Amino acid sequence: MSIYRRQILAISISVVATLASSSVFAEELKTIRIALTPQTYNIPIAEKEGFLAKHGLKVELVPLATGTETIAAVKGGSADIAYADTFAGVNAIHNGFDIKLVAGANHPSPAVNFLVKENSDIKTIADLKGRTLGLGGVPFFRVFAYKFLNGNGLTAKDIKFSVIKQVSALPEALQNGAVDAVQTLGFQVAYLNDGVGTGYHFRSIIDPDSAKYQNPAALQAGWWTTTEWAAKNEDTAKAFANAYKEFAAWYNGQDEARRVELAKEFDKLDFNELSAGDPQKLKNLAFLTTAKYVAGPVDVAATQEWIDSGVAAAPDQVAAGVSIADHLLPTAK
Repeated sequence: MSIYRRQILAISISVVATLASSSVFAEELKTIRIALTPQTYNIPIAEKEGFLAKHGLKVELVPLATGTETIAAVKGGSADIAYADTFAGVNAIHNGFDIKLVAGANHPSPAVNFLVKENSDIKTIADLKGRTLGLGGVPFFRVFAYKFLNGNGLTAKDIKFSVIKQVSALPEALQNGAVDAVQTLGFQVAYLNDGVGTGYHFRSIIDPDSAKYQNPAALQAGWWTTTEWAAKNEDTAKAFANAYKEFAAWYNGQDEARRVELAKEFDKLDFNELSAGDPQKLKNLAFLTTAKYVAGPVDVAATQEWIDSGVAAAPDQVAAGVSIADHLLPTAK
């Protein structure tokens, strides 16, 4: 046999071995059913980048509308782990659900914009007094609003709240005069409606940095499961928590260009186009639209403060008396 033929044979054997190994590896991956809410791309990105496979997992996504529904899916057995905001978890616990946090998912939104129409006479925060503010329907929107107002010389009694369950309807509500201002997270809505985007003509009346009035170490959303599932699947829960934390550290460290790529691929939003050549807008979109992911243990004190803020701001929406420290799996500590 010639040297050339021996080289070809060796390469062929190597390729076959690699494919066989990959096939066996794929078959050995354990399927984990994860319930996600709309526009949540952390798990799809983590899976594509190989963080879950590295820890022996593959994902079956269970898309649902709200955190309340994802937790119900876990309770009912149609999902293993649920992505849900902290208040949804607190309410489920209050209602008798035996659930625990497997790991933290994301910290509070780093940017919260308060928008008015371009020709509005509302120029400063003080001008909101006596006006109507449109908010999303879930409790954390109200918490951001209360903390923002309290940190800027106003209280919740100084303005009127209009809760609009469909967050996507907030811009239209502002445009048609149903509300005087709206609260939005991140910068997408602001830039889509600042005269450059395809929407209306709005402007922000505040510095959107939420860290000025909200502890950025708190847990706005987490990964929840039942105590029963966790007891029967300790290794899987640990593998998921480790995979997610590694993904979170990786994503949090990505530069602007990579974040732009990921947003375009998964959120189908072109940050370059939306920023219209403005480098500050691009930076805001890349770093202050997606909340920072949780790469370590849950900060119990900061999260309990967030929960207590929810009880104070929305007692009709957030149950009192739940200590988050009592509902953490070892993987979340």
